[in-house]
Amino acid sequence: KFYLNIFSKLKETNNITEIYNEEDNGLKDLYGFNSIEEEISFVASSICELIKSGIDINHIKISNINSSNAIIVKKVFKMFNIPILLPSFNSVKGTRIVKVFKDNYNSNINETLDIVHNYVKSDNDLELYNKIIGIVNSYYFIEDYNEVKDLIFSDIDNLKTYSINYTNAVREIDIEGEIVDSNDHVFLINYNEGVFPINNKDEDYLNDHIKSLLGISTSYELNSNNNKHIYNVIKRINNLVVTYSKYDSLTELYISSSYDKDLFNEKEPVINYSNSNIFNINKLVSLMDEYKKYGSSSEELFLLNNHYKNLNYLGYSNKYNGIPKELLLKKLNNSLTLSYSSLENYYECGFKYYLSNVLYLNKFEDTFDITIGNIFHHILSKCFISDIDFDKLWDYEINHCKYEFNNMEKFFLIKLKSELLLIIETIKNQLKYTQLNKIMCEKEIIIDVNKDLHIKFKGYVDKILYDEFGDESIAVVIDYKTGNPNTNINNSIYGLDMQLPIYMYLIKNSNIIKNVRIGGLYLQKILNNSKTLEDKINDLKLQGYSNSDICVLEKVDSSYMDSNVIKSMKVSNNGFYAYSKVLSDSEFDYLSKLVSTKIKECANNIMDSKFDIDPKEIKGINKSCKYCKYKDICYMKNEDIIELKEVEDMFGGDE
Repeated sequence: KFYLNIFSKLKETNNITEIYNEEDNGLKDLYGFNSIEEEISFVASSICELIKSGIDINHIKISNINSSNAIIVKKVFKMFNIPILLPSFNSVKGTRIVKVFKDNYNSNINETLDIVHNYVKSDNDLELYNKIIGIVNSYYFIEDYNEVKDLIFSDIDNLKTYSINYTNAVREIDIEGEIVDSNDHVFLINYNEGVFPINNKDEDYLNDHIKSLLGISTSYELNSNNNKHIYNVIKRINNLVVTYSKYDSLTELYISSSYDKDLFNEKEPVINYSNSNIFNINKLVSLMDEYKKYGSSSEELFLLNNHYKNLNYLGYSNKYNGIPKELLLKKLNNSLTLSYSSLENYYECGFKYYLSNVLYLNKFEDTFDITIGNIFHHILSKCFISDIDFDKLWDYEINHCKYEFNNMEKFFLIKLKSELLLIIETIKNQLKYTQLNKIMCEKEIIIDVNKDLHIKFKGYVDKILYDEFGDESIAVVIDYKTGNPNTNINNSIYGLDMQLPIYMYLIKNSNIIKNVRIGGLYLQKILNNSKTLEDKINDLKLQGYSNSDICVLEKVDSSYMDSNVIKSMKVSNNGFYAYSKVLSDSEFDYLSKLVSTKIKECANNIMDSKFDIDPKEIKGINKSCKYCKYKDICYMKNEDIIELKEVEDMFGGDE
């Protein structure tokens, strides 16, 4: 009404001719669907039929794509291999055309547009340029364009770009604002109430009552005018197909308020299944799901099922299908660094390694147990090298860790502090029995496995005790454990349970200690549930393998005859007791070479992208899956399990 009143006043002093485009090109085909996906599938199939009949794809247009249906359009059109210029719903503010326009903006807007036109190099540039002209023209009544600079910039920033640029493609158009060529074939989708046209509501600053008093159209009048306008737009487009959906999930939808039965030729949709194998298979699986769940059948189900007889419905292969070597190297940054944990991951299950160490799906979360373990390790790495103020160091570690302790955990910290103090005192007493007077703590060791392929092996050793004796050195490796230590090395032949042998490999293959002989490989349990003081001290004894050479063992532990330091170590006049775990120098060397072999084997398999789902089972016990985080990804089957023969007494000493 506002503009009509202006025109009415202009007529008093001006000659005005009113032009109405009421061209009528006959009834339009209208199709209703049970879902948006069915609606878009029909449109895609119909477009295929047009292309096969000889229609140029550049004369095929689609209208009324919005953010809610764009994903479905993209998915379905990809199934039918139809290129389409879809709006990405991203702002154009970062494009070259917009930047040039803003940089050269001045009151002489025509001069600015001429400069921008020189930068138009593609169809997308031209389309954006024309949209900018449209925005500028909407402010035609302004004399000085500097006054509306911010408004124009804001309008331009709200424009959207296209996701992919195709030379030949179906194009989205706005049938309300764009002129449609008589040769164009247009699909108007989503012809639903509240969507096309968008309804005006009585929610403006000026309500409908005030608008009626001021001679401005109310929301009701605007909606009525919009419906009439849409009616005329639909009438004048030559080749137009209109579609709408009856449901969105479980929500019932209604046809557009601009619907008029005299405007449409309503038809039942029929999808041609000769245009996309991918779509057909997806449709068949969907129909089979409905049949399985609800017993519903249709002609489409029988048609598709008869054609795709070999479809493996409900079949699923969990097999790893490989990753191209170039992509693997890119993910690994063209280098590979292995460690004890990654090696263990690979030999437990190749696919577990892939998920954890290539795709990095192992989300790390701090827990109370992990935090306490880290604090214990850090304090133990300092207290044997120099004198420390234990209370001060404890408080510092507690106050500077990122973990937030709750009240219950703060209560346990009091007990854990006294526990750690006992651990330190016990270990200091154990050190009185050794001649290995040099110490390294939290030592990082890196070995070049293959320099040409940039393959390394890295490890951290909690504690190394060593000393020189003539031309040779003797070293003992000790790793702290807050859980139950596993010292069985029999599974090393399979690349499993190799922690102790790996520590030896690191020392023997690095230059941190010259001419080294291994005196022992041990784990030390630093947190336990023992009740008595005597049991606590006994549980802090070293658990692992000692050198069987008495001359070496005596330097490692002078109490070796009935050890105060090493658990299950006892010697009689007839030699070592059966339960004592001792290895010769040659057996230690064999273990070190075995580790080297398993590392190279693992590295070669990784570089060859061998990540099969192959969990290991020994004597009926699954070594790989019990604590695996990826059970919901791999869908491991019984036939995937690799059964390994149990190795007993590889070097002797175990029951």
